[in-house]
Amino acid sequence: MRLPLLAAAIGVALALGTGTATAGWPDGRDPPRSRALAERGVSLDEAVARAERRYDARAVRAEEQHNGNRLVYRIRLLGADGRVFEVTIDAATGAEL
Repeated sequence: MRLPLLAAAIGVALALGTGTATAGWPDGRDPPRSRALAERGVSLDEAVARAERRYDARAVRAEEQHNGNRLVYRIRLLGADGRVFEVTIDAATGAEL
């Protein structure tokens, strides 16, 4: 029962989350490439791997967002107990916010 539920959750996350990882600034403009790259101290993949290890959970969605002038990663995780929760990681430092 848990495996089909997990597969469905991942499928929905992939179907709904494909366009959000490249979201631009709140006013609709794309952030300048050089600045966005300079803000990253850790990659999105690295942040996901760290969050999965820290919480012993599986990522079902991960996206880049701008929180003010700060680039952050929002990662939605599915815990072993079936609980879904979200963590926010600072892209420049890798610290959880």
